Amino acid sequence: MDKTQILKVLAVLVATHLSSVIVSSYLIRILTKRAFPEEIYKKIVVTSKIFIYIVGFFVLVYVMGVDLGSVVVGLGAASIAISFASSNRIQNLFSGILFLVELSIRVGDKIKINGQEGRVVRIGIRTTTMETEEGDTILIPNSMFMTKPLLRRRRRQQEKEGKQVVEQ
Repeated sequence: MDKTQILKVLAVLVATHLSSVIVSSYLIRILTKRAFPEEIYKKIVVTSKIFIYIVGFFVLVYVMGVDLGSVVVGLGAASIAISFASSNRIQNLFSGILFLVELSIRVGDKIKINGQEGRVVRIGIRTTTMETEEGDTILIPNSMFMTKPLLRRRRRQQEKEGKQVVEQ
């Protein structure tokens, strides 16, 4: 490797790291303003960092003169195999992200979905946790919110009707 190639590699590494830092801080600022749960926005930030570093890896490989065609074909085949193996998880993940962006329900809302009724206690990327009146905990895959009818009662509606709402 000559000096110019070393400088190019260093420039790509620095640019990748700076991009990761800038995008992460921007996402944190936006997601905290929208009142996303901390665990959710942390996962979104980590996912964006991974994506940026993957792009940086491809740029680095290109700068070093390696043929990207074989690398892309190999990664494409691997990603197809992984997507078939985990299609339900991927569906729940994307449904969860759409669900969180839309913010259709919030922690504390009383919901009824697929014959189950209870209060939302946690909203995650793949599942939402609901607690029934009897104290049972039900994990609902977020993809279900995209395919099944949902009855939702906001906390404010419950308070207007004189029902006690317990904050956690």
